[in-house]
Amino acid sequence: MKVCIPHRTTKDKALEQLKAHSSKLMARFGSEVSGLQQEWHENQMTFSFTARGFSITGMLMVADEQVDLEINLPMLARLMEGQIRDRVTESIQEIFKPEIEGKEQNT
Repeated sequence: MKVCIPHRTTKDKALEQLKAHSSKLMARFGSEVSGLQQEWHENQMTFSFTARGFSITGMLMVADEQVDLEINLPMLARLMEGQIRDRVTESIQEIFKPEIEGKEQNT
């Protein structure tokens, strides 16, 4: 499964935000996710984890204008590909919401 998500910032800023939030991002899925492994090499992260009994691997790459995410789903998990895509997209988009939105909510 491939997902491309615009980050609307610079490549360096997007990379910084993703590195800072990658563990929090996985934590959002709570007990559904275990055994998270992640490794960054410049602008690319490889990852693996177990979700609902499925072993998932993939790669995330930060490009100039977007984040490219490739997730290797087991055959049975592909039945839920649409739901997985929506949830992943929403979670990554939250990382790139303009900071002003967060400040307005706190006032």
